[in-house]
Amino acid sequence: MNYYNENTNKIRRRKVSSKDSVSRPISSDNSIERKKNINSIKSEEIKKRGHRSRRNDKIRKNRLIRTMSLILLVALVICSAIGSVVTISALRGAPRVTRQLVEDNYISSQVVSTDKIPNDLKNALIAIEDQRFYKHNGVDYKSLVRSVVHNIFSDTTQGGSTIEMQISKNLLTNDDKNIKRKIRDMYNAIQIDKIMSKDEILGVYLNNVYFGKSSYGVAKASRTYFGKDVSDLTLAQSAMLVGITNNPAKYSDHSEAKKRQETILYKMHQLGYITEEEYKEALYDKVPFKSEIE
Repeated sequence: MNYYNENTNKIRRRKVSSKDSVSRPISSDNSIERKKNINSIKSEEIKKRGHRSRRNDKIRKNRLIRTMSLILLVALVICSAIGSVVTISALRGAPRVTRQLVEDNYISSQVVSTDKIPNDLKNALIAIEDQRFYKHNGVDYKSLVRSVVHNIFSDTTQGGSTIEMQISKNLLTNDDKNIKRKIRDMYNAIQIDKIMSKDEILGVYLNNVYFGKSSYGVAKASRTYFGKDVSDLTLAQSAMLVGITNNPAKYSDHSEAKKRQETILYKMHQLGYITEEEYKEALYDKVPFKSEIE
């Protein structure tokens, strides 16, 4: 006896199939929604971690900055304290700088008044030795810093002394190469700048600087090298004489002095102390020394 009912079976299959076809998309939608929620949670967690990481980095950075600032502050205080002690030690016993003190320490016995010294001679000195002469108060701090940096990172040495500081070294202190003398020269330079005009300072320097060949001061040097009075010096001769002061042993030789003179003339032209025509005329002047003519 056959209990199989084909129609009933077909209907059941259709019902089951109908249910399956409806349930699948619902299950799929739920799965997608769950994945979205999970991804959203993960994304939020990643953002929170990134925010915490950035916040921690910022905290560490601020701590580092505070630590470095504190270290620098302590170092600055220590350096200032040491500097104050060294400065006080260097200036202890130093005489008060006066015009009379400077004049009492003159080296040369042949002193020329500043109005008798040619402007070309003064300008040549400024151009090669102290270009900011009229801008500083005896100490050129920019030049000092530049020379320190240059001397640290270069094989050559560069001086940062002003004309006033050189006067202090020549007349009031000595040639010792130490920080104590440098500090005293700086102090003296500031005092010199207070008690003398710039023109008088140039006169003090030129009347006492060493030109080689036993010649101290421009009055004797102009006679030694050119056989003439200082007031009669030409532009070419003025630049020549100033160049000798940098290294008298080397530049008392005419060929070496001429090379140095050309550098000074170039500087004078560059700074506007002489015209193009004056520059070329002086440049091509052979400027023989008196010893070479006789």
